[in-house]
Amino acid sequence: MKIQDFQDNVTCGGFDNIFANIYKPQDIESQKSRYMSAVEKFTALYPNRNDIHVYSAPGRTEIGGNHTDHQHGCVIAGAVDLDVIGVAAFHDENIIRIKSEGYDEFAVSLDDLDVHMGEKGSSEIVRGIAARFKDLGVEISGFDMYTTSTEQIDAVIHFAAYSGFVNIT
Repeated sequence: MKIQDFQDNVTCGGFDNIFANIYKPQDIESQKSRYMSAVEKFTALYPNRNDIHVYSAPGRTEIGGNHTDHQHGCVIAGAVDLDVIGVAAFHDENIIRIKSEGYDEFAVSLDDLDVHMGEKGSSEIVRGIAARFKDLGVEISGFDMYTTSTEQIDAVIHFAAYSGFVNIT
């Protein structure tokens, strides 16, 4: 979706039904402002990108168990009213660039998905996810993304770890 079309839809209520499904009625107007701000920040970071995709990944709480890989696939988790918004633009530059609000931007080359000894943090996680998708035969491509979170944590790591997301656009 073109950036201007997204902004027009937010302003004119075109996404109100989607917002109503994921936010409390009293929070919709503030969420609209939050989305508009995220798109503006994305545009400032990546001015050459005009076609965007916008996502919301809900926060979660582990009620019983933690991480399905440690619990043989069995956990009880619940969504909470906190989320991560991701504004992304796909491209053919074979690189993933991610900037999370409050954190430095990082980049992962899709031409180098090998394990980097000593690499820690978000780039390590994104590199590993991309490598696994490639191993499974999934076509991967580069993208630029800006994320912002209502949680007080590193939004990128948790965005990648969320089990589901809502595609706004």
